[in-house]
Amino acid sequence: MRTNLFCILIATFIISACSQKNSLNIEGAWKLAHSQTFKGDSSVVDFPGKMDMDLTKIWSGNHWMFVARIKADTTVTDAYGTGTFKLEGNLYEENVSILFYKPWEGKTIKMTLEIKNDTLTQTYPVDDKGVMDKKEATVEKYVRIKK
Repeated sequence: MRTNLFCILIATFIISACSQKNSLNIEGAWKLAHSQTFKGDSSVVDFPGKMDMDLTKIWSGNHWMFVARIKADTTVTDAYGTGTFKLEGNLYEENVSILFYKPWEGKTIKMTLEIKNDTLTQTYPVDDKGVMDKKEATVEKYVRIKK
């Protein structure tokens, strides 16, 4: 009887482990290291390059937020945003509650996320299958901030 119960418990554990979606570990704070914008066949490296940015993005639970100071020529802009997110595999949806760029408030932005070692790559916008918009898209790379 004990053997049967043990086998049932092991089978339940294996089934539940296999049925869970493999999610990326994005929890914590990340610092922007590179940002590139694609428009049609051309691309521009925004940071480092065109702009100087100090941007930190934080994920906790199902919430995200970022704060930034952006310098372009002689103009300095303080940027911020927050909201909730949903992550399934590498498909990510960001629901924007508050953003310094008001036209995006209330919108949902579809992205893909990829993590290699301590680098997170965020690409947006993408379609439901995670394919980047060929007309205009942004690829941002973040480095995890160590504790």
